[in-house]
Amino acid sequence: MDSDVRAVFTRYTNFQKGLTVADSPSQSQTFTCSKCGAPQDYQGGSAPTIQCPYCDTTLIVPEALRTGAPNLAAFSASEWTREAEQLVEIKRLVDAGKKIEAIKLYRETFGTGLKESKDAVEAIERGQNIQVAQITFGTPQTINVNQDGSGITLTPTSGGGVQISSGQSRGCITWVIVIVVLAVIAAVILPVLLSVGAFALFMPTSNESARIVTILTDVPRASPTARATETARPSPTPQFANVASEFGGSGTGAGKMEDARAIAVDNNGQIFVAEYLGGRVQIFDTDGKFKTQCLMDKAPLPSLAADRSGNLYVLQRTTIFKYNAATCEKIDEFKPALGENYENIAVGADGNLYATMTGNLKDSVVRLNSSGRATVVVDSAISGQRDNFELNPILAVDGQGNFYVLGTFASQVFKFDRSGKFIDSIGSEGNEPGQFRGADALAIDSQGRLYVSDSKGVQVFTPDGRFIDVFDIPKSVASGMAFDDQDNLWIAAREQVYQMRIAK
Repeated sequence: MDSDVRAVFTRYTNFQKGLTVADSPSQSQTFTCSKCGAPQDYQGGSAPTIQCPYCDTTLIVPEALRTGAPNLAAFSASEWTREAEQLVEIKRLVDAGKKIEAIKLYRETFGTGLKESKDAVEAIERGQNIQVAQITFGTPQTINVNQDGSGITLTPTSGGGVQISSGQSRGCITWVIVIVVLAVIAAVILPVLLSVGAFALFMPTSNESARIVTILTDVPRASPTARATETARPSPTPQFANVASEFGGSGTGAGKMEDARAIAVDNNGQIFVAEYLGGRVQIFDTDGKFKTQCLMDKAPLPSLAADRSGNLYVLQRTTIFKYNAATCEKIDEFKPALGENYENIAVGADGNLYATMTGNLKDSVVRLNSSGRATVVVDSAISGQRDNFELNPILAVDGQGNFYVLGTFASQVFKFDRSGKFIDSIGSEGNEPGQFRGADALAIDSQGRLYVSDSKGVQVFTPDGRFIDVFDIPKSVASGMAFDDQDNLWIAAREQVYQMRIAK
């Protein structure tokens, strides 16, 4: 835990001296008895029925008024602590003027979409408070945290949420303090309650119910593995792609992983799997057996690629680093033009390195030679087609040198020929087959078919953009995808790597 996080914890300890709790009225909800018509002063709970106090009729509580039982299995104190540390880093990036990096880190930490992440970061930039998580037990309470005349106030709302207000000098850090306070509560108080068998606190009574409340924020938070539920998912062809093997598992030991989001395969079938944070790149053989690992800079690692000459390219701190894949020795580094950032990288069959680049109000694609010099530049690859700047373009190259750029904001894929001429766009935003919601990874097989990972699964398209099919992977969503020479699709999915065998 770094000094900034420790400082926040210290600040929280000091605030404890001024902590006061004032009871506020319970938020009751009313519906009428179906027999006598009397209003029912319902205090909430998960029980499906109550008894009318006027005529003793048993009434069914409307589903919309019931409070769901807490999901303790999903509760993770360590996850909240990690999120607090990430929030501190996001604030640092905002203060340093690195807004794009802050948006990307917010998105990866909390699993929100790019628009939601951008809104959150801009709120932080304006000094506004955002709420990340909340736990309440029983009757809602107003909590005042004060020190030297300034502080924060947490006030329950009628919807079961909480509104945060701050004193004059604390506004910019309140959002950090709130999550740290909750992390401390989670790490210290809740285990004690559970260890003494205090489950009764979570059981509904006639007057009040203990609740774990849904997260309410200025920007809605979504689980990173959530599936879209707006419309029914299209039925995939069962045999289009099957899991041939898998490896990994949660942990930091050899072959284990915690947040694998980037993957590459070289011509010898070696598999390179990178964790997003910590700078760890593990190397596996064609059977998925751990061989060794390279430890890079601890900065976020959003993308990597391998060529057919034994080189491994790693993107960190908006710079591309070239390594010897066998020895992990750094060979070279390629920096973008002044004021621009490399965002995503890919290697073509010709051995050339391709990269997406943002900055200066452009979302460009460049082809680099072995010295890192740009030989092809496509300025405003996405914004030139849509008039909207793209923050997170993702890249893939086919065997003919055509390159495809996935706009995660645009919810479309844009196809260019080898000279950089725009050819066509594929898909649109939505939940129907061939549309994208939360698209996050891109790959191309030897037949030129396009694979796009989004909340519905992995969608497959012909080279000219016609939708073919969609298939799922177990337990998660694909954060990174790469094909080997045998047309096996390798997928990085946070704690697991899957080898998918394409049946068609």
